[in-house]
Amino acid sequence: MAFSKQEAFLLLKKAMEENRLGHAYLLCGTSQKEVGLLSEEIASRILGCSLLHLSEHPDFHLVEPESKARKILTEQMRHLEEKLHLKPQASSYKVAVIHDADRMVPAAANAFLKTLEEPPDKTVLLLVTLLPEAILATIRSRSLVISLHEKDLFLESEIEKKIEIIMHEFFKEDAPKDATAAFQCVRAFQELLSTARKEALEEAEEEFQIEKKQYGKTTDGSWEDLREEHFKATAEAAALESRSLLIAGVTNYFGSCLRKLYQQQNSEIDSKAASLLRALEIVESLRNSLEQGVQEALALEAGFLELMRSRS
Repeated sequence: MAFSKQEAFLLLKKAMEENRLGHAYLLCGTSQKEVGLLSEEIASRILGCSLLHLSEHPDFHLVEPESKARKILTEQMRHLEEKLHLKPQASSYKVAVIHDADRMVPAAANAFLKTLEEPPDKTVLLLVTLLPEAILATIRSRSLVISLHEKDLFLESEIEKKIEIIMHEFFKEDAPKDATAAFQCVRAFQELLSTARKEALEEAEEEFQIEKKQYGKTTDGSWEDLREEHFKATAEAAALESRSLLIAGVTNYFGSCLRKLYQQQNSEIDSKAASLLRALEIVESLRNSLEQGVQEALALEAGFLELMRSRS
């Protein structure tokens, strides 16, 4: 069953008031911003502090991908485990939020599993992910899953519509498949990404100004820098989410072409299928390059140039 963010928050608030909080929750949905904000609201409620000062709370612990490949490493989870076995310093609970929990390397996941099997007393673990199926099954089974309703479906369908138009324009049968076409396709992608980043930054700036207006006169100056960095990070996460959605649209396009191909009965199926399968491999390689921090423009140019060559 899926909940709105408000419904999920009230559900956990009620569990806390009735002293029946679980030790681990898997928070998932389709919006990084919404799921991440839910984890912060829950954590601040449990610890009895404001969102503004959550990151400074001694009983709040945050783990997120830090390596160049954007993976959560084993030493991060072991360091977290050490902290969680200490007594709370300012609250009755300790709370750990693990962003992009699906990015744990296998050894890190196994290390975290030990924490789940023998959870420290008065500890709540909040795993945040958009890809719950990518998390170790034994971790999922030991966590209470809270799934949020899909949000901004209209916006996502608009993005999907735009990527579908681009793919059809540049990869239809009679479309040019040379280097010029590849670079034109890359520019079309970059325009979509630029728009997504601009919208994310504008939204983050608007929320930041609202907080400044509400809390700026009641806190010291240090919170402003912290919250500004927080909103910048949120905007970048939203932009990366849009980029992932666009790459998924490319995969869906070639996957759809492959499914349609196998519904036909002609002698060209084998050669066309091989070309489509190669295209899917190239898209997956492009996705990996982007996740490993390869410069975006360079990765896109190389990836789409290779896609054009594979389809010629």
